[in-house]
Amino acid sequence: METNQHALFPQVGRPALVRRPGDWLERVELITPAMCGPNSLFIGQLGDWTWDAVGAACHIDPYSAVDPEGNPVYLSFAYFRVKACSDLSVEQLTFGDRLRVRSKVLSCGGDSLLTVHQVSRYHGDAGTEAAYGDGLAMDDFFRYDSPGCVHVETFNRWIQRSGDGTNHGLRRATPIGFQSHHLDPIADEHTPRRVVSMARRAAGFRTEGEPPPEAGLTLTYQVSASRDLNGVGLLYFASYFSIVDWAVLTLWRSLGRSSDSFLRRRVPDRQVCLFANANADDVLDVAVTTFPDAGGEDVVDVTVRRQDGSLLAVARQRITQNRAG
Repeated sequence: METNQHALFPQVGRPALVRRPGDWLERVELITPAMCGPNSLFIGQLGDWTWDAVGAACHIDPYSAVDPEGNPVYLSFAYFRVKACSDLSVEQLTFGDRLRVRSKVLSCGGDSLLTVHQVSRYHGDAGTEAAYGDGLAMDDFFRYDSPGCVHVETFNRWIQRSGDGTNHGLRRATPIGFQSHHLDPIADEHTPRRVVSMARRAAGFRTEGEPPPEAGLTLTYQVSASRDLNGVGLLYFASYFSIVDWAVLTLWRSLGRSSDSFLRRRVPDRQVCLFANANADDVLDVAVTTFPDAGGEDVVDVTVRRQDGSLLAVARQRITQNRAG
């Protein structure tokens, strides 16, 4: 086992990753203006931290990954969950906050990965080793009850374009140098494959026995070539979160709620499954519905399709309102 002070990939301008017991990787991050706000900026950071963790754990540079023919291969997000705790949520993060980000990459079979992050406020190095002991057990992570922590799961697969000039029909591909045989496997009870499969079949996260929606809208969204694409021309994974938030806000206003109350809402749980991509000129059909659960949270479901009917993404948010708004 490498010592806990061994830094991995100490890139210029990026915090070095430090290996901790149990093959957890750790970094300390300062929240800057480009990393927070009522938008998807922090989600984008979580994606970058996933790429860094996969690079360190799987002995590959994900930013320049290629297949044997030299064609680009990208680490995609098939499922993304951000689950907050009672005393820390994404909405609370602002300029100058310091965070400790603990990450681990697990094998989901083949070239698929589950990357998990435990994000907490950074209070210095005191007590770090005691907090880890022999490493954070995965069963403990999936209880989601660590105080002061946001728990993040990303189900990752390698993909590439199926042809020039289109983001439709992305296909699976494995980059040169990728290694995952040494990773701990994810236990069956925690596999994201089941979540993704059920969400695809149902075109959403609704389950039997849930109450019917109390409100809903059908919307049209034009992909924005100036805002929604990433540096390689794909619909950026964090843009899906942004489109979902846009749909939620539109429904929010249709219910007579103010933008101020939307900005003051808290989202204890976000889930998104991503099935396909879109081109810069695509128009998307977006359906959004909501119902209150037994605990008083708003449960909001969003389905995103291309206008040819292809399912792009499904999402669910659980929202706690500030009723004063």
